[in-house]
Amino acid sequence: MKILEMQTAMLSNYEVLTHLEDMRERYDKLAKDRGAAASMKSGNLETLVDYLHTPPSPLQINHAYAKTTISDLISALRPYALEKPEYLMILNLRPATTAELDVVVEEMDQRFKEEEVEAMLRIIGEVLGRPGEGEGSEGVEGGDSNA
Repeated sequence: MKILEMQTAMLSNYEVLTHLEDMRERYDKLAKDRGAAASMKSGNLETLVDYLHTPPSPLQINHAYAKTTISDLISALRPYALEKPEYLMILNLRPATTAELDVVVEEMDQRFKEEEVEAMLRIIGEVLGRPGEGEGSEGVEGGDSNA
C-alpha cells in the first residue's frame, strides 16, 4: 500500500462524534427498513460513541458545541496567533486552568503574558463552556438536531 496524501484535514472530537452519530442513525434506519441483518452495525461504532461521551470528555457540556462553535472559537482567539493543532487541542480538551492551557499551547510562557493567558482562558470558557456547567447531561446538542 502506498500513501498518496499524508493528512488533508484534522477533525475535532465533536466533528468525529457528529459523524459517528449520523452513521448510527443511518444504520438504525437501514435496520428498520430492511431488517437487522441488512444493517450489520459494527460494535466499534458504539464503542467510539460511548468513549466520546465518557467523562471527562469536554463534549459533555451540552450547550458548548454547535455548528458554529469551531469558527466562533477561532475568531475569538485569532489575536493570539495560535497554530491549527493548538486550536484543535483546545477544542478537544477544553482547558480551564493555566496549567491545562500550557500543555496545549507550545511555549506559552514565552509567547504570552499572564494577562493574555487569562484572556484566552476566559474566551475558551465563554465559547466552550466551563467545567461544572451542564455536567450530568447526556449527549451533545448541535443546535439543529445534527449532533
